[in-house]
Amino acid sequence: MSHIMLIGFMGAGKSRVGAALAEKLGLDFVDLDRLIEQREGSPVTELFARGGESAFRDAEHAALQSLIAHTPAVVACGGGIIVRDENRALLRQLGRVVYLAVSAAEALARIGDTSGRPLLAGDSARLAPQILGARLSLYRAAADYIVDTGGRTPREVLDEVISLLQPDSPATTIRVSVGDGYDISVGSGLIRTVGDVVRSSVGERRVVIVSDTNVASLYAADVSESLASVGVESELVVIDAGESSKSWATAGAIVSELAGRRLGRDGAVVALGGGVVGDVAGFAAAVYVRGVPVIHVPTTLLAQVDSSIGGKTGVDLPSGKNLAGAFWQPAAVISDISVLATLPETEWVSGLAEVAKTALLAGEEQLAALEHAAPHLCSRDHVAVEEAVLMAARFKAGVVSGDERESGSRECLNLGHTLGHALERVAGYGSVPHGMAVAVGMRFAARIAEEVVGASSALTTRTDDLLDALGATDPIPVGIGAEALIDAMLDDKKTRGGVVRFVLVRQPGDWSVVPVEVTVLKRHLDALLHSE
Repeated sequence: MSHIMLIGFMGAGKSRVGAALAEKLGLDFVDLDRLIEQREGSPVTELFARGGESAFRDAEHAALQSLIAHTPAVVACGGGIIVRDENRALLRQLGRVVYLAVSAAEALARIGDTSGRPLLAGDSARLAPQILGARLSLYRAAADYIVDTGGRTPREVLDEVISLLQPDSPATTIRVSVGDGYDISVGSGLIRTVGDVVRSSVGERRVVIVSDTNVASLYAADVSESLASVGVESELVVIDAGESSKSWATAGAIVSELAGRRLGRDGAVVALGGGVVGDVAGFAAAVYVRGVPVIHVPTTLLAQVDSSIGGKTGVDLPSGKNLAGAFWQPAAVISDISVLATLPETEWVSGLAEVAKTALLAGEEQLAALEHAAPHLCSRDHVAVEEAVLMAARFKAGVVSGDERESGSRECLNLGHTLGHALERVAGYGSVPHGMAVAVGMRFAARIAEEVVGASSALTTRTDDLLDALGATDPIPVGIGAEALIDAMLDDKKTRGGVVRFVLVRQPGDWSVVPVEVTVLKRHLDALLHSE
C-alpha cells in the first residue's frame, strides 16, 4: 500500500483530518512540517528566519524524499509543497494525492492567529488570497481527488476522503437507447480503459485519435497506450484548439487524413477533447465512407454533460452555429472526471452553466440538489462533480432515447441556446464561451417566461442566484445591440415562419417551446442591455 498524501492551503484541515484518517485506516500519521523540524533541529519559523523560503523548501523536499523509505502512512503536507515541480512529481510517486480545498477567507477564520505563519506576515487578509490564487492550479494538477472542506465539519471531510480511497469501483454506466444503443461510462481514471471500451464496442479495429493542440499533449499518449495494450493500432490527428476549428475546412482536413491513412470501414475514430473536437470529429466520422464508428472521450465538463451525448455533430457556418451537421450516434462515451481538475476556470464555468440548464429542465429535486452543491462544484469537489455529471448525463440520455432527431421533447435541451447562439455569432465565434452565452440566454428566457407562460418571478430569482453561485456572471459584451441579436435569432434553425421559438420553463421540470414575438424580444433585450 502506498502513502496517502494530503495537500492544500493552510487552514484546510490537513493535520486534523490526516490524523483521524490514519487512525481509521490503521496507518502511521506524518505531519511533514513536524518531520522537517525533527530533521533540521529547528522550528519552521526559525528555518524561515535563517534562510528564507528557499532554504525551507530545500528542507521540505528532503523530508518528502525521505518518505520513499517510510512504511505506508497518511501524510499532511505543508501548504506550499506543490510550488516546486520536483515535489509534485514526488507526490504522485509516493501515493494517492488528496487536495483539501478551502477558500482564503475560511482558511484565515480557521487559523485565527497568523503570527506563526511566515508567509502571512503583515497583511494576512491581503496576502492569503494572493498566495492561494497563485497555487490553485498547482493543487488541482497534483491531485488525484479534490475534496472541498468549505462549510463542512472535519468528520464530513473525513467520510468523503475515505469513500474516495476505497478500492477502485467500476464506472457508473448509463444506457442510451437509440439505434443499437450505447453506454456512457462515468468515473475516475477511465482514460486507461479506452482500449477495452473500443474492443468491446466496435471490435478489433484500427483507430484514428482526433484531438486538439491543448489536449493531445496531455492525454493522447495515455489513450494510445490503452489501445495498444489490447492490440488496437492507433494514429493521431491533431487540430488547432478553439471554436474556429469547428469549420468545413477542419472537417474536410480530418476526412482527408482518414483517407490518407487508409482507414477502412472496419476502422473507428476516437474523439479526444472538448465539444469542438467531438462535433467536428464526429461529423468527419459520419461522412467518411458514409460512416465509421466514433467513440467520444470528452475532456471538458461541457462535453461530458452535453455535447458528447446524443449524436449531434456539425460545423459552424458564417450565417449561424451548427447549421451543417449530421446525427451520428457514438459507439460509446467515456467520461473521465479526473481530467476535469485542470480545466481553465472559464471552461469550467461554461460546463456548470449547462449543468444548471439540465437541473432546471429535470425538476425540483435536481435543481435543489444543484443549488446545495454549487459551492462544492466551484471548488471542483470530486463527489459533487461526479454527481453533477451523472445527473446531466442521465437526463440527456433519457431525452435522447425518446427523441433522437429533435422532433419533440429533445427541443428542451435548447433552453438558453436561442439567445446564446445569437450572442456567440454576433460577438464572433470563440469570443464568448458557449456556456457563458447559454447562461445569458437562460437569464433572458426566465424573464420571457414570466410574461409569456406565467412563470413566477421567484423562478427567475432562483435562476439568477444559481448562475451567480456557479460563477456564470459574464454580461453581454459592450457594443452588441438588440437589433443584431434579434437578426441572429431569426436565422436560428429553431425559427418557424419568421417567428423565434424559445424553450421556456414554467417551473422546474415543466417546459414548453413557445413562439415569441419580436416586439417582446426587443423590449426584454433593451431591458437586459440597459441593466448591464
